[in-house]
This record gives sequence, C-alpha cells and structure tokens, in this order.
Amino acid sequence: AAVALVGAAILTVSAMAAVAPGTYKGHLYAGATKIAGSPATVVVAGTKVTITVPKFPVKCLAPTGAYTQPGAPQKYVWKGTLKGTKVSGNYINPLGGTGEFFTAKGTFTPASKSFAGTLSFTGQCRGTAAVKAKKA
Repeated sequence: AAVALVGAAILTVSAMAAVAPGTYKGHLYAGATKIAGSPATVVVAGTKVTITVPKFPVKCLAPTGAYTQPGAPQKYVWKGTLKGTKVSGNYINPLGGTGEFFTAKGTFTPASKSFAGTLSFTGQCRGTAAVKAKKA
C-alpha cells in the first residue's frame, strides 16, 4: 500500500508541472502554413497571461454578405488567467466600446516550454488563426 501511495504522489507532482513564467515567442499559422509577418508574443506573469499580435489578419464583410474581403490587419491583445496549463475566454478592450472582442483558447506544455492554441477576433471584421510559441 505504501508503494502505491508513493507512486500516486509522483504522478500528481509531474502532472502539476508549472507553466514557466516569462515570454514565449512564436507566429500565427493558417493550418500548417506560417502566416508571413505575424509574430506573436505570449507573456506569463504568475497566473496572468497576455497574448499580443501586432498584425492579426482579418476578413471583412463583403457585398455577398460573407466575411471574405481582406481587411487591414488588427492589433490583437488578449488578457486572461491561467487555469492549470490552459487559457480560455474572451477579452474586451476596456477602452473599446465598439463591440469588438478577442478570444483565445490554448494550452501550455511545461515539458517543452511551449504554447499552442487558437486566437480569434470578432468585430466589424473577423479573423481566426492558430498560434505556436516557445519560451524565449
């Protein structure tokens, strides 16, 4: 019985490996293809996470009624809280007021010090991209 308890304790500790604080740098992807000129930065400070992309690609409403018309890249900023190794949720810029919001859903992998997820922007224009980043 004591051996089982020690084994369970070791599993619990390794499963709860902490996300390393600091800056993770990477890029946006459309499928497996890197989107040119789209660096992404993920900053972890305690349980607070900030994701920024200076030029997030978006599509705007076309005359057909679909979001297919290329739009000017948007500055993407998402702020949220780390829950274990995951981030998920919407972020509305407090200075916004235009109904635009940012969504992020992703997972940190402590063993490889990396982050992968999906980012999206919803407003007058819309966009979604995958993000992959490694600790700098």
